[in-house]
Amino acid sequence: MGVRKQSGSEEAVREKGGYHSLWFLLFLSWTLLYIDRSITGPVVAWMIDNDVGFLADAPLPFALGGIIGSMFFAGYMLTQFPAGYLGDRFGHRAMIVLSLLWSGVATMMSGLTKNLSSFVALRVLTGLGEGAYYSNDRAVVCEVTPESKRSLGLGLVFTGLALGMTLAFVLTPFILEAGEAWLGQEAAWSLPFLIFSIPTLLLGLALWRRFGIPREMLTSAGLRLALWSLGFLAALMCVYLSAVYLGLGQLFQASAVLFASILLIAIIYRRLGATSLALRDRRLIIMYVSAIPLLYTLWFFGFWALMVVSEASDLGISGAAVYAGLFGLANGLGYPLGGRLGDLVGRNHRPRLYVVLCTGVAASVMVIALLVDSKADPLLLGGALFIMGVFFASSQTVHMTITGDLSPPGQRGQTFGMWNLVAEVGAVLAPVLSGVLRDMTGDWTMAILLDALLLVVSAAMVSFLWLSKTAKHSAPPPTTI
Repeated sequence: MGVRKQSGSEEAVREKGGYHSLWFLLFLSWTLLYIDRSITGPVVAWMIDNDVGFLADAPLPFALGGIIGSMFFAGYMLTQFPAGYLGDRFGHRAMIVLSLLWSGVATMMSGLTKNLSSFVALRVLTGLGEGAYYSNDRAVVCEVTPESKRSLGLGLVFTGLALGMTLAFVLTPFILEAGEAWLGQEAAWSLPFLIFSIPTLLLGLALWRRFGIPREMLTSAGLRLALWSLGFLAALMCVYLSAVYLGLGQLFQASAVLFASILLIAIIYRRLGATSLALRDRRLIIMYVSAIPLLYTLWFFGFWALMVVSEASDLGISGAAVYAGLFGLANGLGYPLGGRLGDLVGRNHRPRLYVVLCTGVAASVMVIALLVDSKADPLLLGGALFIMGVFFASSQTVHMTITGDLSPPGQRGQTFGMWNLVAEVGAVLAPVLSGVLRDMTGDWTMAILLDALLLVVSAAMVSFLWLSKTAKHSAPPPTTI
Protein backbone atom coordinates (compact mmCIF):
# COMPACT_ATOMS: atom_id res chain seq x y z
CA MET A 1 0.00 0.00 0.00
CA GLY A 2 3.01 2.25 -0.03
CA VAL A 3 3.14 2.67 -3.80
CA ARG A 4 4.34 6.06 -5.03
CA LYS A 5 4.15 7.63 -8.46
CA GLN A 6 7.02 6.69 -10.72
CA SER A 7 9.72 9.27 -11.25
CA GLY A 8 10.30 10.39 -14.78
CA SER A 9 6.80 9.52 -15.94
CA GLU A 10 6.35 12.95 -17.50
CA GLU A 11 9.47 12.47 -19.64
CA ALA A 12 8.21 9.06 -20.73
CA VAL A 13 5.06 10.64 -22.11
CA ARG A 14 7.08 13.31 -23.93
CA GLU A 15 9.20 10.64 -25.61
CA LYS A 16 6.18 8.58 -26.58
CA GLY A 17 4.25 11.25 -28.43
CA GLY A 18 4.91 14.73 -27.12
CA TYR A 19 2.55 16.99 -25.24
CA HIS A 20 0.30 17.46 -28.30
CA SER A 21 -0.48 13.74 -28.30
CA LEU A 22 -1.31 13.89 -24.60
CA TRP A 23 -3.50 16.96 -25.17
CA PHE A 24 -5.54 14.95 -27.70
CA LEU A 25 -6.06 12.00 -25.35
CA LEU A 26 -7.16 14.28 -22.52
CA PHE A 27 -9.47 16.08 -24.97
CA LEU A 28 -11.14 12.74 -25.80
CA SER A 29 -11.46 11.96 -22.11
CA TRP A 30 -13.20 15.28 -21.42
CA THR A 31 -15.54 14.63 -24.35
CA LEU A 32 -16.74 11.27 -23.07
CA LEU A 33 -16.93 12.30 -19.42
CA TYR A 34 -19.00 15.35 -20.33
CA ILE A 35 -21.37 13.26 -22.41
CA ASP A 36 -21.85 10.95 -19.42
CA ARG A 37 -22.78 13.84 -17.14
CA SER A 38 -24.60 16.08 -19.64
CA ILE A 39 -27.10 13.48 -20.88
CA THR A 40 -28.98 13.81 -17.57
CA GLY A 41 -30.35 17.24 -18.55
CA PRO A 42 -31.82 16.18 -21.94
CA VAL A 43 -33.16 12.95 -20.40
CA VAL A 44 -34.88 14.90 -17.60
CA ALA A 45 -36.28 17.40 -20.14
CA TRP A 46 -37.64 14.49 -22.23
CA MET A 47 -39.21 12.88 -19.14
CA ILE A 48 -40.93 16.17 -18.24
CA ASP A 49 -42.10 16.72 -21.80
CA ASN A 50 -43.52 13.19 -22.07
CA ASP A 51 -44.64 12.80 -18.44
CA VAL A 52 -42.83 9.48 -17.98
CA GLY A 53 -40.28 7.82 -15.73
CA PHE A 54 -39.32 9.28 -12.37
CA LEU A 55 -40.95 12.61 -13.23
CA ALA A 56 -44.38 11.29 -14.19
CA ASP A 57 -47.10 13.26 -12.36
CA ALA A 58 -44.54 15.15 -10.25
CA PRO A 59 -46.19 18.36 -8.90
CA LEU A 60 -42.96 20.37 -9.38
CA PRO A 61 -41.17 18.53 -12.21
CA PHE A 62 -38.49 21.15 -12.88
CA ALA A 63 -37.49 21.29 -9.21
CA LEU A 64 -37.37 17.49 -8.99
CA GLY A 65 -35.35 17.29 -12.20
CA GLY A 66 -33.02 19.91 -10.79
CA ILE A 67 -32.35 17.97 -7.59
CA ILE A 68 -31.35 14.96 -9.71
CA GLY A 69 -28.73 17.11 -11.45
CA SER A 70 -27.63 18.74 -8.22
CA MET A 71 -26.98 15.41 -6.51
CA PHE A 72 -24.48 14.49 -9.24
CA PHE A 73 -22.51 17.64 -8.53
CA ALA A 74 -22.70 17.15 -4.77
CA GLY A 75 -20.74 13.93 -5.33
CA TYR A 76 -18.51 15.48 -7.97
CA MET A 77 -17.35 18.33 -5.72
CA LEU A 78 -16.40 16.13 -2.78
CA THR A 79 -13.69 14.07 -4.50
CA GLN A 80 -11.96 17.08 -6.06
CA PHE A 81 -9.41 17.76 -3.33
CA PRO A 82 -8.89 14.12 -2.19
CA ALA A 83 -8.33 13.09 -5.84
CA GLY A 84 -5.84 15.91 -6.35
CA TYR A 85 -4.07 14.85 -3.17
CA LEU A 86 -3.96 11.22 -4.34
CA GLY A 87 -2.76 12.36 -7.78
CA ASP A 88 0.14 14.27 -6.23
CA ARG A 89 1.02 11.08 -4.33
CA PHE A 90 0.32 8.20 -6.76
CA GLY A 91 0.48 9.92 -10.12
CA HIS A 92 -2.04 12.04 -11.97
CA ARG A 93 -2.34 9.54 -14.83
CA ALA A 94 -3.48 6.77 -12.50
CA MET A 95 -6.31 9.02 -11.28
CA ILE A 96 -7.31 9.90 -14.84
CA VAL A 97 -7.63 6.21 -15.74
CA LEU A 98 -9.59 5.51 -12.54
CA SER A 99 -11.99 8.35 -13.28
CA LEU A 100 -12.77 7.08 -16.78
CA LEU A 101 -13.33 3.48 -15.72
CA TRP A 102 -15.41 4.50 -12.72
CA SER A 103 -17.59 6.87 -14.77
CA GLY A 104 -18.20 4.28 -17.47
CA VAL A 105 -19.38 1.63 -15.01
CA ALA A 106 -21.56 4.03 -12.98
CA THR A 107 -23.15 5.52 -16.11
CA MET A 108 -24.04 2.05 -17.40
CA MET A 109 -25.56 1.14 -14.03
CA SER A 110 -27.57 4.40 -14.08
CA GLY A 111 -29.36 3.15 -17.17
CA LEU A 112 -30.21 -0.18 -15.52
CA THR A 113 -31.83 1.14 -12.34
CA LYS A 114 -35.58 1.09 -11.83
CA ASN A 115 -36.47 3.73 -9.22
CA LEU A 116 -35.69 7.35 -8.35
CA SER A 117 -33.63 6.79 -5.19
CA SER A 118 -31.28 4.26 -6.77
CA PHE A 119 -30.94 6.48 -9.86
CA VAL A 120 -30.00 9.44 -7.66
CA ALA A 121 -27.48 7.27 -5.77
CA LEU A 122 -25.86 6.15 -9.03
CA ARG A 123 -25.69 9.72 -10.32
CA VAL A 124 -23.92 10.66 -7.06
CA LEU A 125 -21.58 7.70 -7.55
CA THR A 126 -20.88 8.81 -11.13
CA GLY A 127 -20.06 12.29 -9.84
CA LEU A 128 -17.70 10.91 -7.21
CA GLY A 129 -15.75 9.06 -9.91
CA GLU A 130 -15.69 11.94 -12.39
CA GLY A 131 -14.53 14.21 -9.58
CA ALA A 132 -11.15 12.50 -9.76
CA TYR A 133 -10.51 13.78 -13.27
CA TYR A 134 -10.39 17.57 -13.26
CA SER A 135 -7.57 18.25 -10.81
CA ASN A 136 -5.35 15.56 -12.31
CA ASP A 137 -6.02 16.54 -15.92
CA ARG A 138 -5.21 20.19 -15.18
CA ALA A 139 -2.03 19.18 -13.34
CA VAL A 140 -0.83 16.96 -16.22
CA VAL A 141 -1.42 19.70 -18.80
CA CYS A 142 0.56 22.18 -16.69
CA GLU A 143 3.40 19.68 -16.13
CA VAL A 144 3.98 18.64 -19.75
CA THR A 145 3.24 21.92 -21.56
CA PRO A 146 5.85 24.68 -22.04
CA GLU A 147 4.90 27.70 -19.92
CA SER A 148 4.53 29.90 -23.02
CA LYS A 149 1.74 27.59 -24.26
CA ARG A 150 0.22 26.55 -20.94
CA SER A 151 -2.92 28.67 -21.17
CA LEU A 152 -3.51 27.51 -24.75
CA GLY A 153 -3.06 23.88 -23.69
CA LEU A 154 -5.51 24.22 -20.82
CA GLY A 155 -8.04 25.73 -23.22
CA LEU A 156 -7.58 23.30 -26.11
CA VAL A 157 -7.89 20.22 -23.92
CA PHE A 158 -10.99 21.69 -22.32
CA THR A 159 -12.72 21.89 -25.71
CA GLY A 160 -13.56 18.25 -25.11
CA LEU A 161 -16.02 19.56 -22.53
CA ALA A 162 -17.70 21.64 -25.23
CA LEU A 163 -17.83 18.76 -27.72
CA GLY A 164 -19.22 16.39 -25.09
CA MET A 165 -21.92 18.84 -24.04
CA THR A 166 -22.86 19.55 -27.66
CA LEU A 167 -23.08 15.85 -28.54
CA ALA A 168 -25.21 15.23 -25.44
CA PHE A 169 -27.61 18.05 -26.39
CA VAL A 170 -27.89 17.09 -30.05
CA LEU A 171 -27.78 13.28 -29.99
CA THR A 172 -29.69 12.41 -26.82
CA PRO A 173 -33.16 13.49 -28.06
CA PHE A 174 -32.76 11.35 -31.18
CA ILE A 175 -31.52 8.38 -29.13
CA LEU A 176 -34.55 8.79 -26.87
CA GLU A 177 -36.88 8.78 -29.88
CA ALA A 178 -35.20 5.61 -31.18
CA GLY A 179 -35.42 4.10 -27.71
CA GLU A 180 -39.12 4.87 -27.59
CA ALA A 181 -39.60 2.80 -30.75
CA TRP A 182 -37.39 -0.09 -29.58
CA LEU A 183 -38.01 -0.23 -25.82
CA GLY A 184 -41.28 1.62 -25.31
CA GLN A 185 -41.81 5.09 -23.85
CA GLU A 186 -41.35 4.10 -20.19
CA ALA A 187 -37.94 2.46 -20.73
CA ALA A 188 -36.52 4.69 -23.48
CA TRP A 189 -34.77 7.06 -21.03
CA SER A 190 -32.21 4.37 -20.13
CA LEU A 191 -30.78 3.99 -23.66
CA PRO A 192 -28.45 7.06 -23.69
CA PHE A 193 -26.79 5.92 -20.45
CA LEU A 194 -26.20 2.42 -21.81
CA ILE A 195 -24.87 3.59 -25.18
CA PHE A 196 -22.51 6.35 -23.98
CA SER A 197 -20.98 4.34 -21.12
CA ILE A 198 -19.23 1.94 -23.53
CA PRO A 199 -16.73 4.33 -25.20
CA THR A 200 -15.84 5.77 -21.78
CA LEU A 201 -14.88 2.32 -20.53
CA LEU A 202 -12.91 1.54 -23.69
CA LEU A 203 -10.92 4.79 -23.50
CA GLY A 204 -10.13 4.16 -19.83
CA LEU A 205 -8.72 0.75 -20.68
CA ALA A 206 -6.76 2.16 -23.63
CA LEU A 207 -5.17 4.90 -21.49
CA TRP A 208 -4.29 2.40 -18.78
CA ARG A 209 -2.32 0.45 -21.35
CA ARG A 210 -0.76 3.52 -22.98
CA PHE A 211 0.39 5.07 -19.71
CA GLY A 212 1.78 1.75 -18.50
CA ILE A 213 0.44 2.23 -14.98
CA PRO A 214 1.31 -0.72 -12.72
CA ARG A 215 -1.75 -2.62 -11.51
CA GLU A 216 -0.70 -2.26 -7.86
CA MET A 217 -0.46 1.54 -8.22
CA LEU A 218 -3.94 1.75 -9.75
CA THR A 219 -5.31 -0.55 -7.06
CA SER A 220 -3.77 1.43 -4.21
CA ALA A 221 -5.06 4.74 -5.53
CA GLY A 222 -8.47 3.20 -6.32
CA LEU A 223 -8.92 1.74 -2.85
CA ARG A 224 -8.16 5.06 -1.19
CA LEU A 225 -10.52 6.91 -3.52
CA ALA A 226 -13.22 4.27 -2.93
CA LEU A 227 -12.93 4.63 0.85
CA TRP A 228 -13.47 8.36 0.64
CA SER A 229 -16.24 7.96 -1.93
CA LEU A 230 -18.26 5.36 -0.04
CA GLY A 231 -18.31 7.60 3.01
CA PHE A 232 -19.40 10.56 0.91
CA LEU A 233 -22.10 8.50 -0.84
CA ALA A 234 -23.54 7.24 2.45
CA ALA A 235 -23.59 10.74 3.96
CA LEU A 236 -25.20 12.41 0.94
CA MET A 237 -27.87 9.76 0.44
CA CYS A 238 -28.69 9.74 4.15
CA VAL A 239 -29.28 13.49 4.07
CA TYR A 240 -31.22 13.33 0.78
CA LEU A 241 -33.50 10.46 1.84
CA SER A 242 -34.10 12.08 5.23
CA ALA A 243 -35.14 15.31 3.52
CA VAL A 244 -37.49 13.38 1.22
CA TYR A 245 -38.96 11.47 4.18
CA LEU A 246 -39.60 14.71 6.05
CA GLY A 247 -41.42 16.08 3.01
CA LEU A 248 -39.02 18.99 2.40
CA GLY A 249 -39.23 20.76 -0.96
CA GLN A 250 -36.53 20.26 -3.57
CA LEU A 251 -34.77 23.55 -2.77
CA PHE A 252 -34.61 22.58 0.91
CA GLN A 253 -33.39 19.13 -0.09
CA ALA A 254 -30.59 20.69 -2.14
CA SER A 255 -29.77 23.08 0.72
CA ALA A 256 -29.53 20.17 3.15
CA VAL A 257 -27.27 18.26 0.75
CA LEU A 258 -25.10 21.35 0.22
CA PHE A 259 -24.82 21.89 3.98
CA ALA A 260 -23.77 18.26 4.41
CA SER A 261 -21.24 18.72 1.62
CA ILE A 262 -19.74 21.75 3.37
CA LEU A 263 -19.38 19.72 6.57
CA LEU A 264 -17.64 16.98 4.61
CA ILE A 265 -15.36 19.57 3.01
CA ALA A 266 -14.40 20.71 6.51
CA ILE A 267 -13.46 17.11 7.32
CA ILE A 268 -11.37 16.93 4.13
CA TYR A 269 -9.59 20.14 5.12
CA ARG A 270 -8.84 18.80 8.60
CA ARG A 271 -7.56 15.45 7.32
CA LEU A 272 -5.63 16.51 4.21
CA GLY A 273 -5.20 20.23 3.99
CA ALA A 274 -4.09 21.65 7.32
CA THR A 275 -0.57 22.28 6.00
CA SER A 276 -1.47 22.87 2.34
CA LEU A 277 -0.58 26.29 0.93
CA ALA A 278 -3.30 25.64 -1.67
CA LEU A 279 -5.81 26.22 1.13
CA ARG A 280 -4.05 29.10 2.89
CA ASP A 281 -3.19 31.59 0.16
CA ARG A 282 -5.69 34.48 0.18
CA ARG A 283 -5.34 35.02 -3.55
CA LEU A 284 -6.18 31.40 -4.29
CA ILE A 285 -9.20 31.59 -1.99
CA ILE A 286 -10.44 34.54 -4.08
CA MET A 287 -10.03 32.41 -7.20
CA TYR A 288 -11.86 29.45 -5.65
CA VAL A 289 -14.88 31.48 -4.53
CA SER A 290 -15.04 33.60 -7.70
CA ALA A 291 -15.29 30.37 -9.73
CA ILE A 292 -18.68 29.51 -8.19
CA PRO A 293 -20.61 31.75 -10.67
CA LEU A 294 -18.69 30.16 -13.57
CA LEU A 295 -19.84 26.66 -12.68
CA TYR A 296 -23.32 27.98 -11.90
CA THR A 297 -23.48 29.41 -15.43
CA LEU A 298 -22.07 26.26 -17.01
CA TRP A 299 -24.60 24.01 -15.33
CA PHE A 300 -27.60 26.29 -15.55
CA PHE A 301 -27.22 26.27 -19.33
CA GLY A 302 -25.60 22.83 -19.40
CA PHE A 303 -28.64 21.31 -17.66
CA TRP A 304 -31.60 23.43 -18.74
CA ALA A 305 -30.63 25.04 -22.09
CA LEU A 306 -32.70 22.51 -24.03
CA MET A 307 -35.81 23.33 -22.00
CA VAL A 308 -35.13 27.10 -22.10
CA VAL A 309 -34.98 27.14 -25.90
CA SER A 310 -37.89 24.72 -26.25
CA GLU A 311 -40.25 26.82 -24.12
CA ALA A 312 -39.07 30.23 -25.37
CA SER A 313 -39.56 29.24 -29.00
CA ASP A 314 -42.44 26.76 -28.66
CA LEU A 315 -40.25 24.13 -30.29
CA GLY A 316 -40.27 20.52 -29.21
CA ILE A 317 -37.29 18.89 -27.51
CA SER A 318 -35.83 17.61 -30.78
CA GLY A 319 -36.43 20.93 -32.55
CA ALA A 320 -34.70 22.88 -29.81
CA ALA A 321 -31.69 20.53 -29.64
CA VAL A 322 -29.64 22.20 -32.39
CA TYR A 323 -30.17 25.71 -31.00
CA ALA A 324 -29.38 24.64 -27.43
CA GLY A 325 -26.31 22.82 -28.71
CA LEU A 326 -24.86 26.14 -29.90
CA PHE A 327 -23.83 26.87 -26.30
CA GLY A 328 -21.62 23.80 -26.23
CA LEU A 329 -20.34 24.47 -29.75
CA ALA A 330 -19.36 28.02 -28.74
CA ASN A 331 -17.41 26.64 -25.80
CA GLY A 332 -15.31 24.69 -28.28
CA LEU A 333 -14.23 28.00 -29.80
CA GLY A 334 -14.00 29.93 -26.55
CA TYR A 335 -11.73 27.62 -24.55
CA PRO A 336 -8.73 27.80 -26.92
CA LEU A 337 -9.47 31.46 -27.68
CA GLY A 338 -9.27 32.28 -23.99
CA GLY A 339 -6.08 30.27 -23.75
CA ARG A 340 -4.51 32.16 -26.62
CA LEU A 341 -5.55 35.52 -25.18
CA GLY A 342 -4.21 34.50 -21.78
CA ASP A 343 -0.82 33.63 -23.28
CA LEU A 344 -0.69 36.91 -25.24
CA VAL A 345 -1.37 39.21 -22.29
CA GLY A 346 0.95 37.33 -19.90
CA ARG A 347 0.39 36.31 -16.30
CA ASN A 348 0.45 39.82 -14.80
CA HIS A 349 -2.49 40.99 -16.93
CA ARG A 350 -4.61 37.83 -16.88
CA PRO A 351 -6.79 38.99 -13.94
CA ARG A 352 -7.73 42.15 -15.88
CA LEU A 353 -8.49 40.06 -18.97
CA TYR A 354 -10.76 37.82 -16.91
CA VAL A 355 -12.71 40.81 -15.58
CA VAL A 356 -13.34 42.05 -19.14
CA LEU A 357 -14.41 38.61 -20.41
CA CYS A 358 -16.60 37.82 -17.41
CA THR A 359 -18.37 41.17 -17.74
CA GLY A 360 -19.03 40.25 -21.37
CA VAL A 361 -20.59 36.96 -20.24
CA ALA A 362 -22.87 38.79 -17.80
CA ALA A 363 -24.00 41.23 -20.50
CA SER A 364 -24.70 38.37 -22.93
CA VAL A 365 -26.74 36.51 -20.30
CA MET A 366 -28.88 39.63 -19.77
CA VAL A 367 -29.54 39.75 -23.52
CA ILE A 368 -30.65 36.11 -23.40
CA ALA A 369 -33.07 36.97 -20.58
CA LEU A 370 -34.63 39.69 -22.74
CA LEU A 371 -34.93 37.33 -25.73
CA VAL A 372 -36.52 34.61 -23.62
CA ASP A 373 -38.99 37.07 -22.10
CA SER A 374 -40.02 38.38 -25.53
CA LYS A 375 -40.29 34.90 -27.13
CA ALA A 376 -37.75 35.94 -29.79
CA ASP A 377 -36.99 34.02 -32.94
CA PRO A 378 -35.05 30.82 -32.06
CA LEU A 379 -32.28 31.84 -34.45
CA LEU A 380 -31.70 35.02 -32.42
CA LEU A 381 -31.78 33.07 -29.17
CA GLY A 382 -29.37 30.48 -30.54
CA GLY A 383 -27.03 33.24 -31.72
CA ALA A 384 -27.10 34.87 -28.29
CA LEU A 385 -26.32 31.51 -26.67
CA PHE A 386 -23.39 31.09 -29.05
CA ILE A 387 -21.92 34.56 -28.30
CA MET A 388 -22.38 34.06 -24.58
CA GLY A 389 -20.75 30.63 -24.81
CA VAL A 390 -17.63 32.06 -26.49
CA PHE A 391 -17.23 34.72 -23.81
CA PHE A 392 -17.95 32.20 -21.06
CA ALA A 393 -15.47 29.54 -22.17
CA SER A 394 -12.75 32.16 -22.77
CA SER A 395 -13.21 33.56 -19.28
CA GLN A 396 -13.14 30.10 -17.68
CA THR A 397 -9.83 29.22 -19.37
CA VAL A 398 -8.24 32.48 -18.19
CA HIS A 399 -9.59 31.89 -14.66
CA MET A 400 -8.02 28.41 -14.55
CA THR A 401 -4.72 29.74 -15.85
CA ILE A 402 -4.57 32.41 -13.13
CA THR A 403 -5.19 29.66 -10.59
CA GLY A 404 -2.33 27.62 -12.05
CA ASP A 405 -0.07 30.71 -11.93
CA LEU A 406 -0.73 31.06 -8.20
CA SER A 407 -0.40 27.35 -7.40
CA PRO A 408 2.28 26.46 -4.79
CA PRO A 409 5.11 24.26 -6.14
CA GLY A 410 4.27 20.57 -6.00
CA GLN A 411 0.63 21.20 -5.11
CA ARG A 412 -1.05 21.72 -8.48
CA GLY A 413 -3.30 18.70 -8.03
CA GLN A 414 -4.49 20.01 -4.68
CA THR A 415 -4.89 23.56 -6.03
CA PHE A 416 -7.01 22.59 -9.03
CA GLY A 417 -8.89 20.10 -6.88
CA MET A 418 -9.80 22.83 -4.40
CA TRP A 419 -10.72 25.20 -7.27
CA ASN A 420 -13.23 22.70 -8.61
CA LEU A 421 -14.43 21.63 -5.18
CA VAL A 422 -15.44 25.16 -4.21
CA ALA A 423 -16.64 26.06 -7.71
CA GLU A 424 -18.96 23.05 -7.76
CA VAL A 425 -21.12 24.79 -5.16
CA GLY A 426 -22.43 26.67 -8.20
CA ALA A 427 -23.04 23.43 -10.09
CA VAL A 428 -24.91 21.93 -7.13
CA LEU A 429 -27.21 24.96 -6.85
CA ALA A 430 -27.75 25.76 -10.54
CA PRO A 431 -30.04 22.91 -11.68
CA VAL A 432 -32.32 22.90 -8.65
CA LEU A 433 -32.43 26.64 -7.87
CA SER A 434 -33.17 27.56 -11.48
CA GLY A 435 -35.74 24.74 -11.66
CA VAL A 436 -37.48 26.06 -8.54
CA LEU A 437 -37.51 29.60 -9.98
CA ARG A 438 -39.03 28.22 -13.19
CA ASP A 439 -41.78 26.46 -11.24
CA MET A 440 -42.45 29.59 -9.16
CA THR A 441 -42.52 32.17 -11.97
CA GLY A 442 -43.69 30.11 -14.93
CA ASP A 443 -40.73 31.03 -17.17
CA TRP A 444 -36.94 31.21 -17.18
CA THR A 445 -36.39 35.00 -17.07
CA MET A 446 -35.77 35.35 -13.32
CA ALA A 447 -33.42 32.33 -13.27
CA ILE A 448 -31.35 33.80 -16.12
CA LEU A 449 -31.11 37.24 -14.50
CA LEU A 450 -29.87 35.66 -11.26
CA ASP A 451 -27.07 34.03 -13.24
CA ALA A 452 -26.05 37.40 -14.72
CA LEU A 453 -25.88 38.93 -11.24
CA LEU A 454 -23.61 36.15 -9.98
CA LEU A 455 -21.23 36.71 -12.91
CA VAL A 456 -20.92 40.40 -12.04
CA VAL A 457 -19.93 39.38 -8.49
CA SER A 458 -17.23 37.05 -9.89
CA ALA A 459 -15.75 39.82 -12.04
CA ALA A 460 -15.70 42.17 -9.04
CA MET A 461 -13.87 39.63 -6.88
CA VAL A 462 -11.10 38.94 -9.40
CA SER A 463 -10.66 42.69 -9.97
CA PHE A 464 -9.06 42.81 -6.52
CA LEU A 465 -6.18 40.67 -7.84
CA TRP A 466 -5.05 43.15 -10.48
CA LEU A 467 -5.87 46.18 -8.33
CA SER A 468 -3.68 44.86 -5.52
CA LYS A 469 0.03 45.54 -5.60
CA THR A 470 1.00 41.87 -5.04
CA ALA A 471 -0.76 40.72 -8.20
CA LYS A 472 1.54 42.89 -10.33
CA HIS A 473 4.65 40.80 -9.65
CA SER A 474 5.51 37.71 -11.64
CA ALA A 475 5.90 35.38 -8.69
CA PRO A 476 4.79 37.08 -5.47
CA PRO A 477 5.16 35.18 -2.20
CA PRO A 478 1.94 33.57 -1.01
CA THR A 479 -0.14 35.52 1.48
CA THR A 480 -1.53 32.98 3.90
CA ILE A 481 -4.28 32.96 6.47
